[in-house]
Amino acid sequence: MCGRFALAVPRRLVAEAMGLPGMPDVPARPEIFPSELIEAVFVDRQAGRRMAGLFRWGFVPAFIFMKNPQAARPMINARAETVLDKPSFRAAARYRRCLIPAQGFFEWRKEPDGSKTRFFLTLPDAPVMALAGIYERAATPAGEVLDSAAILTREASPAMAGIHDRMPLILPPHTFAAWLDPLLTERRDIASLLTVPPPERFNMEAGGAPQAPPPDAVGRE
Repeated sequence: MCGRFALAVPRRLVAEAMGLPGMPDVPARPEIFPSELIEAVFVDRQAGRRMAGLFRWGFVPAFIFMKNPQAARPMINARAETVLDKPSFRAAARYRRCLIPAQGFFEWRKEPDGSKTRFFLTLPDAPVMALAGIYERAATPAGEVLDSAAILTREASPAMAGIHDRMPLILPPHTFAAWLDPLLTERRDIASLLTVPPPERFNMEAGGAPQAPPPDAVGRE
């Protein structure tokens, strides 16, 4: 699961990590919540180049949004194991993949006494990680438009398993081009990207300001 993350490093480092000449100059975001706007990197089919855009964190399938926007339940996460099979996600997984830059992500460990300890996890050898994402653009006949995205999750790695049984799907740089390629749509090619080995190590910082886990109003898998 990934319910909050951070992006509070210099924009130059974000651009370098994402393979872009630059990124919009926006304020540091030490904690990003579901339903907020997030930055995502994708390849435009017409332009054929990598670019960044803003998406609402909470994926809404176009067929649901077009039918009844008020009934849509945004999903902040999608499971890598089933993203190619579920009707809500499979088209986006084949045709609309993105990278979501993050400095690190937050997770909560359940303690024996019922309390929860919050951890902030970062990579020891990189200031920015790339979270695998999918995105959607939906519009109603009345002209209401929504660009939304979800972060893919996977089974926790050994380095993460002591905190939670799920974690974001973190992509290494050598997979970026394939993950973003809108012409790479065959299931076998995408499936191999969904099973890349996770990072072997994390920096784990416990504590921080006490906050509640992400609200249940936003769905996750």
